[in-house]
Parts: sequence; structure tokens; C-alpha cells
Amino acid sequence: MHHPTRRPAALVLILSIALLGACSDDGGGATAPAASASAHAEGEHSESTSPGSAPSGSAAPSSPAQSSAAPSSPAPEGTASAGAPAPAEARTVTATEGEMYIELSEDSFSPGSYTLEVVNEGNATHDLVVERDGADVAATETIAPGASATLTVTLEEGEYVFYCSIANHRAMGMATTVVVSA
Repeated sequence: MHHPTRRPAALVLILSIALLGACSDDGGGATAPAASASAHAEGEHSESTSPGSAPSGSAAPSSPAQSSAAPSSPAPEGTASAGAPAPAEARTVTATEGEMYIELSEDSFSPGSYTLEVVNEGNATHDLVVERDGADVAATETIAPGASATLTVTLEEGEYVFYCSIANHRAMGMATTVVVSA
């Protein structure tokens, strides 16, 4: 017995799979949201942990699209491009974390690039997230007790919150407001 509806249904299925495959195979490039996340992840900050810190997952999961950018994509913010003046040297600020506190070595911030040396002097694992207008701008990986991490971030004029995103640490006082003014 011949089923005339099976052939069109199979054709629709095959075309759907082919279109999905073509849409997801963009030759190593990234879609606009992933490219934006990649520019955020690679251009606005960089992170590293010291040899004594324990590696673990970050607050935001990464995907292959975020870790590779298309060769033709524009230079991310915070990086120099041909013909542009070299960026100014980053200022170094120490952020010391402990049992439900964050202390910064600087009280005033002006717009520019900063290297945050984050030191965990506490007995619990912490991290440091930089937030502006409710959106995370930069973050370290988790930092084991006694370890440290480095975070580079460009701060513009405005108000930021530096906080720990581990468990309920922010609600327990691991947050400090930073005002950047010229």
C-alpha cells in the first residue's frame, strides 16, 4: 500500500535538517550574540589564576562559539587596532577578599583600564565580578582560599558594584560600590 503523505513529510524533514546544519555551520564564525559575548570575554577583560589556585567552572558557561571569533570580526573593545593609538597602561588595584568582605586598595577611580589583583585571604572559595547597571562586565574564575587571580577591566564613568557571586556571599556583605568619575 502506497502512503502519499510519507514522501512529503520525509522531504520536509530532510530539508529542515539541511537548513539547520547550514545555519549552524558558519565556517567557524559566530552569531551576533556569541560574537558580542566573545568580544566581552576576550576584549573587555582577561583572567588568569595563580599557580596555587584550583581550577573550576566559571560563573558563565562557555561555548565553542564564544571561544573562537571569526577572522573578519572587528577588534574587540579594549584592544588596539592598526592605526589606533596604543592604550594607556592599566593601573593596578588590589582587591582583598575574606570572610564576607571585599577591600580595595584604592578609594577613587577615574575612567581607564585597571588590572585587579584579587587575593583570597579567607577560608572559603570566592570570585570577583564587576557589575554595571545590573549587567556583569567582567569576572574571575573561582579563587581557592589562599590563592589569587588577575582581572583586567576597562571602567568608564559611572557606578559599578564589585561582588562575590559564590552562593549567597553578595547578600552577606561581599559587595562594594565603586564610583568612576573624571
